[in-house]
Amino acid sequence: MKAQGLSSPSGDGLAVVRRLVGLQAQDHWIAQYAVRTRARSGRLADVGIAWTMRGTLHLVAAEDLHWLVDLLGPRHAAGYAGRRARLGLTDALLRTGVRALVDRLPATRDELLAVAAEVGVPAGQARAHLLAYAGMTGELCQIDGEFRRIPAGRKVPDDLAGELGRRYLTGYGPASAEDFAAWSGLPLTVARKALPDQASTKDSAKDDASPVPGVKLLGHFDPYLLGYRDRTFALPAAYAGKVQRGGGFLQPVVLVDGMVAGTWTRTQGTGRRKGEMTVSVDAWADVPAAGLAAEVEDLNRDWWRS
Repeated sequence: MKAQGLSSPSGDGLAVVRRLVGLQAQDHWIAQYAVRTRARSGRLADVGIAWTMRGTLHLVAAEDLHWLVDLLGPRHAAGYAGRRARLGLTDALLRTGVRALVDRLPATRDELLAVAAEVGVPAGQARAHLLAYAGMTGELCQIDGEFRRIPAGRKVPDDLAGELGRRYLTGYGPASAEDFAAWSGLPLTVARKALPDQASTKDSAKDDASPVPGVKLLGHFDPYLLGYRDRTFALPAAYAGKVQRGGGFLQPVVLVDGMVAGTWTRTQGTGRRKGEMTVSVDAWADVPAAGLAAEVEDLNRDWWRS
């Protein structure tokens, strides 16, 4: 919790993104929930969205977009080759499609999908895969709600995998090479070589490893669980199936003193309570009522605009 900024929230949204390298962001609100629990201000600036860790969309600092895509994008693009072939995306169509997308930039997602249709990409998932392929191969990213060329990095690390390993340990350590590989999508052999020695990290963690007692509501795909292959430090194995219900989809969870005590869902109010959020908890351990009420109250303020 200390490494992830959950014990003592501080800074703004950009500071959280930098600390955790990236926040999963298929939908904009997923990243916002991760920011809320770790920052005093939800303000986000100088960030972009790209296909990085595990080949999924992540919100990352604009200055990190270039080198993260260079390191991770081609690996994940190659991993989806079979899927693209089954969707009818031949090598020739990929080249034609990517050129057409780049020529149309800047553009919205709908506008780029229309471009894909114009060059003959089949309807359905093929067009989304073309867009992802263009992103993974370094041709585009999303900034301020529209797709653009990836900005040049201010400083590109000499050792990309080593830089990612160092950054990972800062925000997630102590952690294993298996955790790093699962989080990043890098092969385990690469992850083992890239991860720095953790002796000093483990020693400092022993000195101050106690989380601040209390209740926290974490959103979908929160890094507190998503950052590790082995989650038993916080999630008892008996309840893992309640949190990860198929594939890599992680439910929102309730933390009590750092341990997952249940899952939660949100409901927006109607009528006089329009705009007010209520929370339903499915708990398998005690959840202090006062702590839960404080978290729900915080969810209902405009924290992402502060």
